[in-house]
Formats: sequence, C-alpha cells, structure tokens
Amino acid sequence: MKTSFKLMTVAKIPIEINYTWFVIFGLVLISLAQEYFPATNPGKSIYVYWLIATLAAVLLFASLLLHELSHALVAQKNKLNITGITLFIFGGVAHLAREPQNAVTELKMAVAGPLCSLGLAAVFFLCGVGLNSISPHPILQSLVQYLFMLNLIIAVFNLIPGFPLDGGRIVRALIWKATKNIKAATRIASAAGQGVAYVLMALGLLFLLEGQFISGVWFIFIGFFLVEAAQTSYRQLVFNRTLSGVHVDDIMSRNVITVPPDLTLSRLVDDYFFRFRFNSFPVVEADRVIGIVTLHDVKDISKEEWPSQTVARVMTPLNPAFLVNRHFTAFSALHQLGENGLGRLLVMDENKLVGIVSQKDIARLFEIKEKLEK
Repeated sequence: MKTSFKLMTVAKIPIEINYTWFVIFGLVLISLAQEYFPATNPGKSIYVYWLIATLAAVLLFASLLLHELSHALVAQKNKLNITGITLFIFGGVAHLAREPQNAVTELKMAVAGPLCSLGLAAVFFLCGVGLNSISPHPILQSLVQYLFMLNLIIAVFNLIPGFPLDGGRIVRALIWKATKNIKAATRIASAAGQGVAYVLMALGLLFLLEGQFISGVWFIFIGFFLVEAAQTSYRQLVFNRTLSGVHVDDIMSRNVITVPPDLTLSRLVDDYFFRFRFNSFPVVEADRVIGIVTLHDVKDISKEEWPSQTVARVMTPLNPAFLVNRHFTAFSALHQLGENGLGRLLVMDENKLVGIVSQKDIARLFEIKEKLEK
C-alpha cells in the first residue's frame, strides 16, 4: 500500500508527503493554537490563535522542505540523480539514486541543509527586528520568534555528529576523505549515530522520572528512530556496494522450468509444484511467454475443479513488471522484485526467455560475498 502522495514538483524533483507527516503537523498545530500563542499573546480570539498557528505550522514545514531541497539541489549540481523528497513524521528525506562518489560531494551535500536552516533562522530574526522597529505587532513577533528558534534548533540538531543526521554525514565525509574507505567511514559514523540515539533515550527516561511525560516520550521515540536509521543506513550501504557491478546475467538461473497453458491444475500441482517446489512457473506457448502461474492462482480454485481447469484459465497474464533484461544490474532487479510481488523475474533477451532471477538468488550472492570479504 502506498504510504505517501505527491504534493508538487520543484526543480524536477517530486515532493511527496508521507501520511505520518500529518501526525506531527497536527501536534504542532494544536500546541501552537492552545499553548504557545495564548501564552505569548493572551486575550486574543481563539480564531486568531488557530489562524496564526496554521500559518506558523505551514511556514515551519516549508522551512523543513527548503532544508531538504538544499541537499537535493547540491546533489543535482554534482550530477547525482534525486528521485524525490518525502516529508514524514520527523521532517524529511531526499532520496538519492546512488551514493555520492567522493567525500567532497558528500561534505557539500551534508553542510547544505544546516546552512539553509541557519540562513532561514537569520531571515526570521531580521524579520522580527524589522517588525519591532516599524510597528510592533506582538502576535507577529511571536510568530517570527518561533520560526527563528525552530530553524535554529533544526540546524543545531542536524549538526549532531551521528549518522544519518547531517552532522553524521559530515563526520563520515571527513573520515572517508582521510581513510579512502567509505565502508569504514559509514560504520564509524553509524556507531556514533547509535551512541547519540542512546543518549537521547537516556535523557527521555530522565524526563519521564521528573514527570515531564511528553518530552520524555519524544526523546525516547526520536532515539529509537535514530538507532534504526543508523543501522539501516549502514546495512543499505554495505548491500549496495556488495551488489555493485553485478548484473542479472551473472546470477540468473538458466535452466528455466516452464509449463504449457493447456496443462490441468491437477498435473501442475503434482508434476511441478510438488516436484520442483517453486512458487511460480512461466507459462510458454510456441516458444512465447504468455504469463505466469503462481501457487496463489491455484489456491483460489477449489480442488474439485483442478482436474478440469487449465493453467491458461488461472494464470496471471504477462506484465512488464515481471520482465527484466539480462544486462540490468542486480540492484535494479532487486528494486523491481520488491514492486512486482512475485519474488521472481523472467530474464528476457530479444523477446526470448533465457533465465529467471529471484530474491533468493540475490540474497545468496550477498551472503557469499559478505563471507568472502570478512
């Protein structure tokens, strides 16, 4: 199920909003309308509080979007493809098609976000000074002061030296430049990120013991998120580098077992599923692949009908999502496998079926290469 929807496109970069984003947006909106603005500007109408709170929340998340866009635009300038930006519960993330190829590019991208947030903090600070000198408007002063402080906090928080925060990426870039080893640099930065996360969780526990429930829960929640993000980022880098240079042709199974469309389901089960123990088989007629029959296709038919029903009646018709070229990279094939839901891809060469590649093939390759590199 898709968990994000497209909001707009900026500089050819799709901007998506994850549904979890609405959770934090709602919490920010409520806290501003019911706590911050009534406390800083008492005596106003509730409608005024909700209106200014909505404006503040929108500008805050616009600031977060600009933070992520700064990363993306620097990446584009350095010839890195950005597949999109997603705003979610903790802010946002810019999706890179591949990792930066050198430490200098990584460093430029990492510092762009905090510099953008610091710049925005300076802009809101100057707006507050300007408002105060022209004609004091207390509620607008509260608005720009809030945005100044939040952008400053975003910049400082992201500079914490723990991967995958921007500060952790800066640390990784510096270690990478010194050691020429991105894997070792990522491992060290990831360990630092986990250390920061455990400190945040410890602070969260202290807040809980002192009766500050909301602050405690948030610190613990952010800590858990950073631990998982740091571990996942390291695993993903190792996985990507392990598959680097590997193509579908290197790992596919060439002895493909196919079934004819007129085969009965009884024979399909007895002679193919029980015998070869695969979850699916290509359906071939006159040397042409016309579909795929899966175990789920058969399970949807009652056993009484198996002797009379044929593969052609229950198979899934051929879909481009099931096909891959033999020259595709293993990483691209893995991405496609994750989307088609079959767990297998038919490898084609000039419209001929030449092999099959599965998630198990790629996982096994990763396992072997990892053992050899240890």
